[in-house]
Amino acid sequence: MATHTWKLIDTTLREGEQFSKASFRTEDKVEIARALDTFGVEYIEVTSPAASPQSQKDAATIVKLGLGARVISHTRCVVDDVKAAVDSGVRGLGLLFATSRILRESSHGKSIQQIIDAMGPPIEYALKAGLEVRFSAEDTFRSETVDLISVYQAAEKLGVHRVGLADTVGIATPRQVFVLVREVRRSVA
Repeated sequence: MATHTWKLIDTTLREGEQFSKASFRTEDKVEIARALDTFGVEYIEVTSPAASPQSQKDAATIVKLGLGARVISHTRCVVDDVKAAVDSGVRGLGLLFATSRILRESSHGKSIQQIIDAMGPPIEYALKAGLEVRFSAEDTFRSETVDLISVYQAAEKLGVHRVGLADTVGIATPRQVFVLVREVRRSVA
C-alpha cells in the first residue's frame, strides 16, 4: 500500500478576506500566521501580493517572521503578478487560470490553446526564482475534461510541482470530485 505525505495548506489569510467588509489588519495577519504555525500548518497562503501595495507589504511582513510554515500565495498566471510575489519573498505560488467556457468568455477571452501558450512565461519565471509552483484551473468543475487534461499536461511539461482542481463556484459532488481526480491522476504524473 502506498503511503502519502499529507500537508496542510491554510488559506485563511487569502480566503478569509474574500467577502464583503472583510479586512484583516497587518497585526491580525501576523497573529493568525503565528497561530497557524504553532498549530503545525505546513503552508500559509496569503493574499496575492499583486492585489495591492498593502497586500505586498503584509506578505513580506509574514515572510520575515521566519515561521516553520512555508508562506505561499495564490495569484493569476501573469508575469507581473509572479514578480510581485517573488518581490514579497513568498516561497511558493498557486497560479490560476480560468478554464471553463463561462469564465473564459467573461474573464479573459482566451481559447484553451491561448491559455496553454500564456502559461509558459509566468510558470517559467516562478520556477527560475526557485518557488514551489502549483497550477490550478479556476472553475475546474465547469470545464471540459479534455480541456483540463490539455492544460494540466502543459503545466506538467513546464515543470510545476502540483496541479490543483478548484471547485470555484461550489458545484462539485463527491462523486464528481472522485471521477475528475482519478482522470487527472491518470493523465498527469
